[in-house]
Amino acid sequence: MAVLRRALVAALMGGVLVCSCGTDTQAEDAVASGDVAGRVDIGDGHHLYLDCRGTGSPTVVLQSGFGNAGDIWSLSESDSPAVQPALATSTRVCSYDRPGSLVTTTVRDGEVVDAEEPSPGRSDEVPMPRDPAEVVAELHDLLTAAGETGPYVLVGHSLGGPLQALYAATYPSEVAGIVLVDAPMPELRDSVTADQWNLMAHPQLTPGSYPDGYTAETYSLDQLMDEIETAPPLPPVPMEVLVRGEDTPLPDPLPPGMSAADLEALHGAEPQAQTDFVASQPDAELVVVPGTTHYIQTQRPDAVVDAVNRVRDRADG
Repeated sequence: MAVLRRALVAALMGGVLVCSCGTDTQAEDAVASGDVAGRVDIGDGHHLYLDCRGTGSPTVVLQSGFGNAGDIWSLSESDSPAVQPALATSTRVCSYDRPGSLVTTTVRDGEVVDAEEPSPGRSDEVPMPRDPAEVVAELHDLLTAAGETGPYVLVGHSLGGPLQALYAATYPSEVAGIVLVDAPMPELRDSVTADQWNLMAHPQLTPGSYPDGYTAETYSLDQLMDEIETAPPLPPVPMEVLVRGEDTPLPDPLPPGMSAADLEALHGAEPQAQTDFVASQPDAELVVVPGTTHYIQTQRPDAVVDAVNRVRDRADG
């Protein structure tokens, strides 16, 4: 796993991220039809970066984890093709940059690889912290403005998982299926002590560790979990919940105020919390992906692609 992704894991599990981020970012204007790779006006002059490829239905919508822009879905650390280009061979698939996220890849010799330094995401900046419900509404507006139509298969990694769950609860008629990729859900908060939960409750990029003037994303995971728990139930659609097969290494050094014991307890509670979440859903399956830690989609992109295709098949059936 690249150094930056280890730091992003530490941000989610320890509340802070230290990184050095570049300042240059470019994007083409969105095209009216076909493949999209650019900025889309979602209203009032507010632009979000969208990357949609392929044809077919249902359209797959990818939501990245904390700190990651949409480019993470085009990176593979294995011999298998990356998630987004692989899915684009058989259906429509879209990723996007949440405001405040970081682009962590670059193209070298025609191949998507880790960038030496991350750069700001390509969407317009917004005030932080974000209300998760606003993020969900913003994604809905983006898909509508771009002319993308449901029903969608929603895929979310890490923080993107509960965001996609909130989307599904908010717009149930637009959802054909759900794939969660090593994503924390409310059951995790209920499984640990308050001190342990607080290790990941407020992920943020450390001020001064990204370009001056850039508004990096921040969230309250308590607010996100509260909004999921008070929202209507998730629609009874096919769902797969992918979980890592190996423990995620502890950050070294540990962020201030974090103990190895508390972090290990938090990690140790995750398998049962995922099992409890799956048991609460009418058509969900738990899939452990061998040989992976937190970034399943880059370490085993084939596992994510296979899960999406299984959900698509179940939705069609």
